[in-house]
Amino acid sequence: MAGPKTHQELIEAVCDYRKGWTNLQSASKEVEDLAGLSPDIAKEFLTLMKRDSVTKIRGYSKEPKRLMEGKKRKGRMKHPDP
Repeated sequence: MAGPKTHQELIEAVCDYRKGWTNLQSASKEVEDLAGLSPDIAKEFLTLMKRDSVTKIRGYSKEPKRLMEGKKRKGRMKHPDP
């Protein structure tokens, strides 16, 4: 069974592909190596996965902290009374 480090690497490889930071060939090769999948299965895994399910994994994001904080504050802002 794969360890936590391997799981994190797999999540990162999938997220990088879905966000367009790597191509299908590179990402599928990395998924093959990390998960032990065949080349065809790794490609199908990446191409069929929906974007929403990837970006919501454990709140995963490579955004800078300042941008994430800004998004949190946007939802909590109170509008001044007229």
